[in-house]
Amino acid sequence: MSAASRRWALLALLCAAGAQAQEAGTHLVGDIGVGVSVAPVAVPAQSRNGSAVPYANFDYGPVFARIDTFGVKLAPVGYGSVELLTRVLEDGYRSSAPPQTQQRSSIPLGLGTLQVTPVGAFMANLYRDLGKSHGAMLDLMYAAEIEHGRFAFYPQLGLEYRSANYVRYYDGVARSASNSFAGLLVEAQLSGHWYLVANLRRTWLDDSIRSNPAVRRRSLDSGLVAVSYRFD
Repeated sequence: MSAASRRWALLALLCAAGAQAQEAGTHLVGDIGVGVSVAPVAVPAQSRNGSAVPYANFDYGPVFARIDTFGVKLAPVGYGSVELLTRVLEDGYRSSAPPQTQQRSSIPLGLGTLQVTPVGAFMANLYRDLGKSHGAMLDLMYAAEIEHGRFAFYPQLGLEYRSANYVRYYDGVARSASNSFAGLLVEAQLSGHWYLVANLRRTWLDDSIRSNPAVRRRSLDSGLVAVSYRFD
């Protein structure tokens, strides 16, 4: 199953689970829409054009979706909660060099938390890849919020740690990697409940990944552009 198909399936499952688990008065708060996503990989791969994906950034009782992260809130902690979650990554690819092997996208499952504090949002998620790599994954991020009229800006800084098993499978190097990144999510109100969303990210590759002679990039640029409807 492709990453885009997995997003659609998870969105449908979470909405169905939320509908069954919640009291009658609970309703969805946030955005649902559709967009186009582009996510290159570090090693040479066959053409990876943009793919149509659902855009989801909402809470439905304990169920939530945050663009590429889906899960359930288990218990309140601090300014947020402990969460059971998964992330839909477009890290699978088919190599452009012989023998053109197919690397399957990861299937992360883990625990994490999102703490929305007065000085910004802090996220920490730890996963185990249930897919082919069997690697460990740790995502750390800080995001601020800046509002200006019809626009909202969310600058982001973070770190992605990938264990040696994960890096070996996807990047051809038997060493762990810590990739830093900076991103910006922009929301623009079009009319009423309709919004245009752009989420852009630059990831700087760890030296361990760049030690692979086939990797000729120092960084990767990924992005998502979507139109969404906001439920209050």
